[in-house]
Amino acid sequence: MKPNLLSGIAIAATILFNINTASAQQQVAKENAITIGKKEISAFSTTNYKAFKVAVAPLIKQMGAKKVVGLGEGTHGTAEFYKIRFWISRILIEDYGFTYIAFENDLSDVWLLNQQLSTTNNLNTLMKNHLMSIWQNEETKEMLAWVKKYNADHKKKVIISGIDYPLLKPDVDMLLAVLAKANNQAMLSAANGLLKAAALQDEAWIGMNDKAYKANMKAVLAGSKKGYVTTDSLEKQVQSSNFPTLLKAEAQLALANLKQGFAPFYGMVEEAERDSLMAHNAALILKGSNDKMIVWAHNAHLGKVKIYGGAVGGTGDYLLKLFPNNYFALGTGTANGTFAGTVDKRPTNSNPMITNTLEKPIKDSWEELFSATGVPNFYFSTSTTKFKQTIKPLRFIGFGTNSDASTYDKSNLNKLFDAFLFIKDTNAPTPLK
Repeated sequence: MKPNLLSGIAIAATILFNINTASAQQQVAKENAITIGKKEISAFSTTNYKAFKVAVAPLIKQMGAKKVVGLGEGTHGTAEFYKIRFWISRILIEDYGFTYIAFENDLSDVWLLNQQLSTTNNLNTLMKNHLMSIWQNEETKEMLAWVKKYNADHKKKVIISGIDYPLLKPDVDMLLAVLAKANNQAMLSAANGLLKAAALQDEAWIGMNDKAYKANMKAVLAGSKKGYVTTDSLEKQVQSSNFPTLLKAEAQLALANLKQGFAPFYGMVEEAERDSLMAHNAALILKGSNDKMIVWAHNAHLGKVKIYGGAVGGTGDYLLKLFPNNYFALGTGTANGTFAGTVDKRPTNSNPMITNTLEKPIKDSWEELFSATGVPNFYFSTSTTKFKQTIKPLRFIGFGTNSDASTYDKSNLNKLFDAFLFIKDTNAPTPLK
């Protein structure tokens, strides 16, 4: 009896396994068979601003009601993503009162850029001094030139900002500039003492792009520990100071970024996630104001959930928590053409950018599906489509040079973004002339 019973259980298990496998295969086949009708998407022009503005009006209306709008990019090196985000930013500024454009770039470096934007006669030099290489292109320059002209003609100014924190010397430079305005000599003297520690840490960061470089980690560690203590002391002094409101807020931003940078080297402080810190920086910038912010960053950061099993991204998730019901995420993607990237390991202001050819979208990916619509450029709201529960591979190209299968992650667009914008054929950005 016992062998027969075991045999029966084995047969039942086999049948159940086959049924479950078949069901899973049918579900995958069903998802892969999804098509998009032209009525479900909204086409737009990439060559005419006025036509683009009319086409995206429903999308912009949704964005305009939010305090923070994240404009993502499927690669860090696509000309059309820069161009379209400039156009969207322009509409949000002119028609909906947005006042900040914040880059995935060092906060203090961009603060220094913004301080000089109205008076500079050389945008190229300004950009090379204060923006990472991924932003050093003619498309971004066009946006900055527009902001410069807009600010010259309007009382309410647009502020260019940053939310990241890779380098520390710009933070010290920003702090010194603010303390000089406040005319506080004691704090200025203490802040000057941070320059050496910042330089050591920045040198180690940039040095990782050179295989022959050997960091003096003992000196870096000692300097950063001392830097953290000094920064913590200055932060408390600024907090209790009678600085004018704006100067106090700016000093606190620089100090917060310095503490974030020094913290991993200070034994008693646990390193925070980069994405949580970027969201925190955005919240610090907007603290106590009615201003509204547009963030330019990668899809992986601005998506509302993390990717690669929770290992990457999350700025969008943190922004949702910091600004409940007040954050809008737009993802962007492409299928064919070229993009710019670097072989360097660490993003800096001097990475050499190389033009690369996009590999053909992998089978059953979102890019393959979107390419089959016959519409070259379109957008859609992710929550109103028939595939809002569908999971397919989506490509995430950072500042590197790869675009193969390893750059994909299985993604639900509705969970990641409020809307998605697709441009089938794109190009690498134009290097600064």
